[in-house]
Amino acid sequence: MGPRHKLYIKTINYIFLLLLFVISLSFAQRNIDAGSSNQFETNPEAFTSTGLNFYASNSLVRYGINAGDFKVHPALLTSGQTIDLHHFFPYYGGLYNYTTISVNGYIAFANVLDQGPTINVGPTATDWPKQQDPAMMAPYLCKQQIPQNIPPGFQTGVYYRVILRSTAFGRTQDLSSSYQQSIFFGSQRGACPGAGDGYVKCNNEGDRFLDEMMKRLMEGVAGAAAFRADAALVVTWENTASAIAGRSDFDAGKLGTYQLIWLTDYAMRLSYTIINYEKLGFDAADVRDNSKTGRCIAVFNGGNHTGLVPIDPTQGYKNTPKVLSQRSGVPHLGRGIYMFRVDDVVRPAGCSNKTGGTYPILIYPNIVNMLGEMTVDINALCLDPTQTYILMIEQRQTATCTVLNSAIARCNLPKIYDWGTKTVYFQPQSSGANEEKAFVGYIYFVPPTLDPMRLDIGNLYDWYKNPIGRATMPLSWYPRNFTNIDVVARQNFQLSDPNIYTLQLGLYVIGYKEDKDEKIKKFRPEHRVIARLATYNNRGDYEHRWKPQEELINLDQVEQWYLTEWERLNELYSFRVGYLKLAPVKTDQGISVNLLPGLVSAPISLHWLWTIQNSRIDTTQTISTSTGEFIDKKSEWIHEKATEMCHDWYDEDGALFNFIRDTETNASCPCVESQAKLDLGRFMPHPRCSQTFRDITCTTMIGAKNCYMSSQNIYGSSTTGSHSYATSSRFPTHYGQVCCYDASGYLMQTSYQPVIKVIEETPYNPGFPLRAYEFGTSPYMGQFEVPGLSSFHHDYMPYFLCCKFAKSRCQMFYWRRPSSACQAYQPPAVGEVIGAGTFYTLDNQKFVFNDPGVFILLNIPKTTVTPEVRIQLRLERYPNRRVDFSQLGRYLSQQDLVQPSNATVVTGVAIEATGTDRVHVVVRKDTRRFRYRTSVIVGNIMRYFDTMRIQRFKGILVYVNNIERGQPEVYVVLEEAQIGIRIRESYSLDIDRLSDIQESMGMLDVQVSVPQQYGIRPDGNRMYDMYGDRSIYPTITGLLKPDESGGIFNTPMTDSDVNGGVASSLSRYKIPGSGESGSQDNYASAYATTDSAYKNMFTTSRDEDKKFEVFPEAFMKSEPVYAAAPYWIQPPHNFRAQTGADITSLINRCSQTQISSSQGINYNQYGVAQYQIMTDCPDDPSNVLHVCGDSPSCKYDYALLNDKRLGQQVYMEYNNFVAERFEASRKYNSCGAINIEYPEYMTKTPALSSSYLEGDTARFDCFQTHWVKGQNEYTCQLIVDYNDPSKYRYEWNKGNQPWCRSKELDNFLTWLTGILTTVGIIIAIVFIFLICWSVSKKNLQKNKSDTNTYRTRDTLTDKSIIKSRLRNQDLLDGIDDDGMTSMRYSPKAGRRYNRDDVMSSISPNGTPDLRSRQINGEASNLLGMKTSV
Repeated sequence: MGPRHKLYIKTINYIFLLLLFVISLSFAQRNIDAGSSNQFETNPEAFTSTGLNFYASNSLVRYGINAGDFKVHPALLTSGQTIDLHHFFPYYGGLYNYTTISVNGYIAFANVLDQGPTINVGPTATDWPKQQDPAMMAPYLCKQQIPQNIPPGFQTGVYYRVILRSTAFGRTQDLSSSYQQSIFFGSQRGACPGAGDGYVKCNNEGDRFLDEMMKRLMEGVAGAAAFRADAALVVTWENTASAIAGRSDFDAGKLGTYQLIWLTDYAMRLSYTIINYEKLGFDAADVRDNSKTGRCIAVFNGGNHTGLVPIDPTQGYKNTPKVLSQRSGVPHLGRGIYMFRVDDVVRPAGCSNKTGGTYPILIYPNIVNMLGEMTVDINALCLDPTQTYILMIEQRQTATCTVLNSAIARCNLPKIYDWGTKTVYFQPQSSGANEEKAFVGYIYFVPPTLDPMRLDIGNLYDWYKNPIGRATMPLSWYPRNFTNIDVVARQNFQLSDPNIYTLQLGLYVIGYKEDKDEKIKKFRPEHRVIARLATYNNRGDYEHRWKPQEELINLDQVEQWYLTEWERLNELYSFRVGYLKLAPVKTDQGISVNLLPGLVSAPISLHWLWTIQNSRIDTTQTISTSTGEFIDKKSEWIHEKATEMCHDWYDEDGALFNFIRDTETNASCPCVESQAKLDLGRFMPHPRCSQTFRDITCTTMIGAKNCYMSSQNIYGSSTTGSHSYATSSRFPTHYGQVCCYDASGYLMQTSYQPVIKVIEETPYNPGFPLRAYEFGTSPYMGQFEVPGLSSFHHDYMPYFLCCKFAKSRCQMFYWRRPSSACQAYQPPAVGEVIGAGTFYTLDNQKFVFNDPGVFILLNIPKTTVTPEVRIQLRLERYPNRRVDFSQLGRYLSQQDLVQPSNATVVTGVAIEATGTDRVHVVVRKDTRRFRYRTSVIVGNIMRYFDTMRIQRFKGILVYVNNIERGQPEVYVVLEEAQIGIRIRESYSLDIDRLSDIQESMGMLDVQVSVPQQYGIRPDGNRMYDMYGDRSIYPTITGLLKPDESGGIFNTPMTDSDVNGGVASSLSRYKIPGSGESGSQDNYASAYATTDSAYKNMFTTSRDEDKKFEVFPEAFMKSEPVYAAAPYWIQPPHNFRAQTGADITSLINRCSQTQISSSQGINYNQYGVAQYQIMTDCPDDPSNVLHVCGDSPSCKYDYALLNDKRLGQQVYMEYNNFVAERFEASRKYNSCGAINIEYPEYMTKTPALSSSYLEGDTARFDCFQTHWVKGQNEYTCQLIVDYNDPSKYRYEWNKGNQPWCRSKELDNFLTWLTGILTTVGIIIAIVFIFLICWSVSKKNLQKNKSDTNTYRTRDTLTDKSIIKSRLRNQDLLDGIDDDGMTSMRYSPKAGRRYNRDDVMSSISPNGTPDLRSRQINGEASNLLGMKTSV
């Protein structure tokens, strides 16, 4: 063995001994670190995983080379080193996959201007866009340095590393790897696939680190339990000093060590930061160490004047920034720890020591079910466990709160019958003079039908079936929504402890009704706990932190009833609707139970509960004699009880006010769907039964293509004769309207549903009016007023009881809820502005108007019947998109990044009316439209619509179309004014499908709908204004209705309408002080101080909203989106409106240049000045006319915006709007639906035709087993009063009600009719004979009773005298008194024979000798033969 080999062995031994020494030191350091951190923690193992400590001190996480960090290169310390994050991190509305780390205490996302002693950022400290205003996170921003002349063993530097979750970014967990080994050997840490940088860690240790950071967030951030960290950036500044510090300052300890941890999820939706301050030894980079020059600040800056949020906005921080290391936002974790949510507008988490002004509260969840009995977590002031805190709810009661730790309080909310935003205030209950009153927030209360956090009980449609068809139903919830009260009440617990979430939950059935209360003598809502269905164990393990717990509901069993036996058989059926609630089980629950806070479901039917443990249901199986199948006794019971309940409802509703008069008069449905689409102020897409929201929970209007509902409570009007519509104010009722349209866009009618319906699933279920408006009625706590539940109790559940559960009772329901016939509907007037200033006004004026500034879009003064309405829009010069941002610093300066064009686009809209909140809808700035393309600001607070698509505020309803990503389509409804506004960003295009565009274009188009009560005809024709009384209507002004005379309906726009004609005089609607200098109008300036319409709504606030002006949203609404440097708004670059002639000249000139270039002609033939002029040409000028034709707006947008797609879009949108406006403004004449009272066995031809409009023909027939009776064909036609042609109406032709008769019955009745007719004739003949015989007999009897005189031809002769004369004559022998008369034929009608007396023919003057007398021959013969008559 040679000497070289021995030396080699010795070297290996020394290296091995050195390695063992390093390992031992590492273990010793770990124990020291763990021991040092325990003194700041209540639980030594609170933030450890398998015994591993991730913390270097009480606040800092481990960092440095041993932790796998890289160090910022010394040459890049000041300017900053840019690194790749290998994942997109959201911050302040932007999305970044890179960052620049500087020694000056920040990570930035743009160039930082660090000239001079102070680094200025933010809207108030920078002259952007002339100077940079970079987006940055600055834990301690000031001029700093890394000390170079340092003692031995003294560590300094700026460290960074990126951690990605291995299971989220493609690498599975390597269970065979040594976890302990990866602690010490950072070089052996594996990088994620595709991430070659060594500072990117993707292994088990990184996963555990992310888990530990999530646990840390849970201790300080309300709602952090729902956040999953999948990526993190850790930056640590160790022992930095001020830029002018020297060795003496280093020795004196004037150094700073602090850390920034930035966490986000895989979906790039949420992001949080944890800022840790170990020590801060200096306040400023100044020789006096405490002056304004070089003062250090700790801020989050959104960049480009988006907004700035200080880390600690308190007086102590303002006096000395070093206090950040002495205080804490989560004191129970240690000093110097602060937490924030930063994915959009930065929101402070943890707690604050602020004692004055306004400080935002972080509340989770901030969307709460109005039924209350829920808990919310609060981040506000730093809490003292010995005190009691309350949450005061605006105009409502207070909520008691429990202190979880020094940063989080949990408040138990009572039932809050309301819908909309309520301002809340958090403070100690003592409310002393020195107590903190700065903490203000808001909670949005929603009805259970719209609650995004409601209990998931599967497909709601299944709960309304009879029979349900399944024995179990799914149930799911997130276990972290529940906590064990007993564990929380103990001291020294951690919110990350799984034992907190381990408890028993009960699933309860709660019935709802609005019934009479004898104590208060009123009808009021009642919530009654009926039963507990099941009990579940809440799983608080790690697996269910983000994963929902899924269980099953057994519909055939009840664990415990809270009703007596009598109540179950009687009182149970008074609850038409109910809901399920999942809440912790109380051990002392009795019959009258008060549930703990929990989760509630959407309203459901309770019919399935009627048959559980019901002693009245016969359980023996019976076979049907008709079908041979077993009879479902439970379904039959439900049929029976539903029929009774349907009848009860029918009688109950009939005793109420006939609300159809108001719904049909004041909210008649639009006749066709095209009218409903444009009637933005009075109707909106149904939240569950429309394609706009694409909800799958529609249960009642199955078969309709789209349903619309009234967007506000129906307004009633006086019914007395002394009031008129034009002079008396309207009043809101609790009624609502629902209109459903078929595939052809026609109204579906309730009268035809029983005729068309063949099977249960027949897709024809029309909309019907609501006695209780679904969105509720203020104050939301009385009968008919509770949002959601009242409408289900009075309207929706009676539909199921009568139409679904009972048999042949649907028509009864529709008699009480007939659909609208649209006979009283009047279309609105609609105007629009699109693209680069293309206007189509309410009165048919069409023009292109361009001018930067804030303008009055619509102003309506207040009258006795209408509120004041103010709508303003902001026009800005669109930037030149050909500017290459990558050339910044090489060929472009900061002020050259935004080079405005001569085309203006809409970038913001401000809306308000009398008594409403002020709404701002603004487009987001460039590079900040990845998630939200628009910002909706109500009352100076940013509102989000990710989970709540419909939100109601004071007098305003706001909803968004959730189909396209990024919130690009926003609808605003002024409820009392009934004016609707639709605002779209970039035509609501699906930007994700456009591969050549990274983000949307950044422009808005606005559509406004104005109803006819403001005196504007739907067709915009103003020629009739002179014939009517215009004094009863308000004077409407603005860009959508200029003072000039209106245009003609079907006249197209011409080139002369481009910034000429009417457009040349519209500057008088500009708000003074807006726009570029020198562009103010004298008229506007004169009225600016007296007319409220000329107050800038973007830069001012209402009095009640001023307390929120300190929030960063104020900058987002007031600052321009495309701000240009002064160089670009001064001559020769100032704005110059381009006319139609200018655009035509530009296109021709550029086209000729393009043609010449294609033919080989060199540009050198033009002068230098001419060549520079060519730079304003579009990229393909010869294609402009080919794409646009003669469309002035298309040519304008294509040429000036240099975008073919924008030119095509404005061309299509303008033509579509003209066509839709024409369809919507038509007056459709309606006869209403035909009232069919006997729909059995009847068919309608065509089955799904409209059958209510003028010219419609409806034919009714019967199935082949029946005959149709009555008038079976009807036509809707015009009926004119020919005496007065000005009076006319539309109605169906006259006729009897059609109905069907069975052919067997008809044949039977035919034979029966024949038989009865024959018998009747016979009976009639006999009856006549009997009558005649009876009359004859009567006359004979009468003659017998006459006196003893005979009536002769001339005289009356005494019968005794005649008899005495003839007594002895043989002629009278045998003749009695009755034989003295005979019958002879009479020619008189109705009398066939006359009665002749024998003796009457004997003259009294003749002789008694009868043989010589002239007597009747017939009588003579009879007498001569002595024949007896």
